[in-house]
Amino acid sequence: MDQPSSQRFLIVYGKGGIGKTTVATNLGEALAHQKGRKVMLVGCSPKSSLIDLYDLSGEVLPILDLKRKEGVNAQNIGKAVWTSREGILLTETGGPEPGIGCAGVGLPTAFGELKKYKAQIQDFDKVEYNIYDLIGDVVCGGFSTPLRGGGREVLIIISGELMAIYAGNNILRAVKAVGGNLKVLGYVVNMRGVPREKEIVEAFAARTRVPILAFIKRDPIAFKEAERRGGPIVRTLPESEIAATFLELAQNVEQGAPKTDPAPIASYDDLFEMFLSFQGLHGEEGKEGRTAYVSRIPPKTVERAKPLRVSIYGTGGIGKSTVSANVSAAMVLMGEKIFQIGCDPKHDSIANLCGGLKPTVLDEIQKRGGARAMNRDILKELIFPGVNHDSRLYGTECGGPVPGKGCAGKGVDLALKLFEDHGLMDEYKFTLILYDVLGDTVCGGFARPLKYTPQAYIVANGEAASLTQAMKIAQSIQAAGQRGVEVGIGGVINNMRGVPNEEAIVEEAFGMVGIPVIHHIPRCELVQTAENLRTTVVESFPGSEQARHYMELAKRLRENSERHKLTREILSNREIMAVVNKHS
Repeated sequence: MDQPSSQRFLIVYGKGGIGKTTVATNLGEALAHQKGRKVMLVGCSPKSSLIDLYDLSGEVLPILDLKRKEGVNAQNIGKAVWTSREGILLTETGGPEPGIGCAGVGLPTAFGELKKYKAQIQDFDKVEYNIYDLIGDVVCGGFSTPLRGGGREVLIIISGELMAIYAGNNILRAVKAVGGNLKVLGYVVNMRGVPREKEIVEAFAARTRVPILAFIKRDPIAFKEAERRGGPIVRTLPESEIAATFLELAQNVEQGAPKTDPAPIASYDDLFEMFLSFQGLHGEEGKEGRTAYVSRIPPKTVERAKPLRVSIYGTGGIGKSTVSANVSAAMVLMGEKIFQIGCDPKHDSIANLCGGLKPTVLDEIQKRGGARAMNRDILKELIFPGVNHDSRLYGTECGGPVPGKGCAGKGVDLALKLFEDHGLMDEYKFTLILYDVLGDTVCGGFARPLKYTPQAYIVANGEAASLTQAMKIAQSIQAAGQRGVEVGIGGVINNMRGVPNEEAIVEEAFGMVGIPVIHHIPRCELVQTAENLRTTVVESFPGSEQARHYMELAKRLRENSERHKLTREILSNREIMAVVNKHS
């Protein structure tokens, strides 16, 4: 067996739901199988995705969980590290208690424990490839920890979807911001079936001067079967076409590549125009629908002493911003005056309502040297009117710090506090305030909207990974309620992905823990078409069946006064897989 010249550290980044864990684990398995390399997989997300994928719940504890429960020491470090039959080491950093503390800060803590007790971890000193599975939605100094140190190599997972490319571009910005001896090996394209997808990602790769290392074919049946068998495709379906693709990727990684000089696209508008050039859309598309939408806005708003407040949580890539924006547009037709607040560092929540990405509160705070410089007039400049809503809809974005630096959760917390302290909710006489919140991060800052909203809703779908994360969000909301916050779970919104028997899967999974599903939103191509037009389905295609679903959901959100609690512990990964397999 040829030995690599030195130990290598591979960082796998990508937006939520893009397939980081899939790539990290299959690459690790391929390196172990094809090259006989000694591999360690390190999950760097509060979601504990590696434990879920390998179905190790109850067998392996995330390091931070172990630290909280009994403290980490030389005798018990083995509880946080698993070794596969091929000799792959696996560990998860984990996160803080749901809704408390900072998951990013936990990373260096977890890494410190690994380093401290490495002598007690069998074969730790023989590891040739350290592969870090790292969340890319969160703009946080803690989550950039694995980038720091000599000889780090970055793999970025993208697809031909606009937000996947946007996230990939932000990750490039983070790498540039961290600096040092970093190498971007290239992109891995996890295909999603987007029209002209290969052309889109090749154009993006050329613009950013980063090579494409592999195209992973879209094959949900194969991935679901691998999930059912309890492991990555390279291990569970070794003769498949996708396994062969990962073996080829491993070969490319093994060979290495010259250090690239990435050139992130500076302007979102430039990136969007590049993406739009492949969509075949024209300016007139949806125009008739938008005219009809505006004509249906009631002449008067509803009367309400205090605004209703609703928060919508979801893991990255689940479609929470799509759902939020369409619900807001629908509420306008019901006579509401809406304020939608984007609580996600990607700041894409209001883009399809207000005509594109907008400057954020945290951008302005940084520009002016601190929150003390912010006043009422400055904040009002960061409240943007909707394009088609006749002064009945406004939006703002909390934003995040420079990619790779600072804490996004603190930014959300600070931005929301500023709007409340300056009384802007009262001045604008909003009747409904909707918080669109990233659910990947177990963080006090991202829990801030729960202090304002009696009901929090969770966006999910019928995929096992989505159900696992939605359960953890429910756990976080419940934890906030137990700490005295007046909040409960309003229900689950099933934003469907086309999984067979998806409605039954989601209904049964959440029924088992006492949480109702309030609406099933079918998968529909009109959603992507509308977003490519920088608008919503409700505005551009108000007569469509898909718009009717959003209208019905909006009605239920407005009328629902129930707050639910979990009736038992959230489902384990094994229990979720049992539900999914039952309906396969």
